[in-house]
Amino acid sequence: MGRQRRATSLAVLVIAGALAGVSVLAVATGTAAADEHTKDQAANFDGQANLTVNFPYATDHYPGDQNEENGSIEYFASGAEAFEELDAEEGIFLDYVIIDAQWIDYSACDIPNTKAFGIDRGGDNPGTQVDEDLVQKQKNTDFRDDGITINLYDWSDFAGDPPYMAPEDAIVAAQGAGSQDGTCLTVTSEPGWYQIQGFLNGTVADNGPDEQPSSGARTAGVKVNSNYLYVCDCDSRAEAEEQLGPPPGEEPKNTATPGPTATPEPTPTPTAEPDDTATTEPTETPENTPQPTATPEDTPQPTDIPEDTAAPTVTDSNTGGGGGDNGGNSNTGMTPTAGSGPGFGAAVAVFALLASALLTNRRT
Repeated sequence: MGRQRRATSLAVLVIAGALAGVSVLAVATGTAAADEHTKDQAANFDGQANLTVNFPYATDHYPGDQNEENGSIEYFASGAEAFEELDAEEGIFLDYVIIDAQWIDYSACDIPNTKAFGIDRGGDNPGTQVDEDLVQKQKNTDFRDDGITINLYDWSDFAGDPPYMAPEDAIVAAQGAGSQDGTCLTVTSEPGWYQIQGFLNGTVADNGPDEQPSSGARTAGVKVNSNYLYVCDCDSRAEAEEQLGPPPGEEPKNTATPGPTATPEPTPTPTAEPDDTATTEPTETPENTPQPTATPEDTPQPTDIPEDTAAPTVTDSNTGGGGGDNGGNSNTGMTPTAGSGPGFGAAVAVFALLASALLTNRRT
């Protein structure tokens, strides 16, 4: 009896193990098919897809330590060019959607905190209104401290078919204010510019939107980065740029202000004033320069003065010669005088000889 029970238990374990192996194999196969284009493997389609993220209220931008669990957020995603590049012109059946944002904590959120999640047919309504609601299509949703992962119903699920998205459609979503349970987000406490990365994975609708894809249908993944959002104690983007500077790769919005252009305009005016002053001063200086040059022309006048004074000098010498005791000294003093006045020195000499002869005659 004991042996029969042990044999039965062993048989049950074997069958259970076999079933588990089949289940694991099925899950692994399904996962491999669905994850052919995982987030890490998928190419980035920033140029061909669009993910616009918006904080609806100024306080949503406040750092987390000022606004804990009080943030709200809105998303708008489209990617017609990406679908075309992936050869998915017929559209895709969505398998799962991933939002990655290491600077946003979604862990306090749940499905009742979701204001909207659905498909906007034609992508012509970038608000929060949807044409097909996806909240009821969520198989399970994981609100993480660094993002959200949403798995949608697949063909194998009894709850219904997976949602279909055409290339021209857009996904619209919003969490926080306006939802059943209100706000739930907490953004980082570190001010700065941040992006969100979105990723969707789906099965290409090779038979059109109304038929289940064939067993060998391809999967496609689209990964795209959002616009930059600022986090700071700011009430506008302009104020954020004053505190943080422009977002990476962008110029400040006020680059074209007339301030910088007005500065160079006055510069030529002061430059012209020194030029005029410098031109006038040199021109006046040469005009005045000839006046000092006239002084050398007048300098010959003092040269004539010695010629006039030479006569009195000679007269003084003659007077001294007549009153002196030494006649040789008076002759020596007359030598330069005779050179300066020709004929006058010879007459004086004759006169002196005559005077000497008269004195000699008187003595004799």
